[in-house]
Amino acid sequence: MKDINFLVEERPFESNLKKEKKSIPAVKILVLILVIVIGTVILLAPGLYIRILEGRALAIENKLTDVKYSEARSIKAQLSYITNKIISKKDVINAIDFENTPVSQIILITQNALPSGCYLTSLSYSGKSFTIRGVAESSFIITDYMTNLERLDFFESSTQSFSLEESQSAIEFTITCTLKLGR
Repeated sequence: MKDINFLVEERPFESNLKKEKKSIPAVKILVLILVIVIGTVILLAPGLYIRILEGRALAIENKLTDVKYSEARSIKAQLSYITNKIISKKDVINAIDFENTPVSQIILITQNALPSGCYLTSLSYSGKSFTIRGVAESSFIITDYMTNLERLDFFESSTQSFSLEESQSAIEFTITCTLKLGR
């Protein structure tokens, strides 16, 4: 028979446990090193990328400030100056066009508004106002003509004034009108 010793002091598997506790598996060490490397790369990558981009920008800036491009820069500056001058002059011309109406358009409108039995003898134009002189068969025709002018929405109706002079058979009239701005 075998003698079995059940003493508490002896531990038969103790040597195997100590060996396992003392050694850390190589896989765990490898995973830890891999995590540290990936974390470092993630933290340093944006900084490195920014430095690369700054280097490229500096290289491009050095190329642009090269002497061989100085003439192109001066021509571009001159072109920009001339373009700004043209834009300012164009604005002045547009403002003048907005305030003034062509004389040919005024003549055409006043002639097309004439009723039958009436004709014009003169038309004088001074920027924003003009004077129409004409002859009509009766005062009713003159009022019809003034109504036609007011309907056009081309003239300021509040500034119309007129005078009548009766001659032997026809009535001479004078109408002064002010143009609306921007027409």
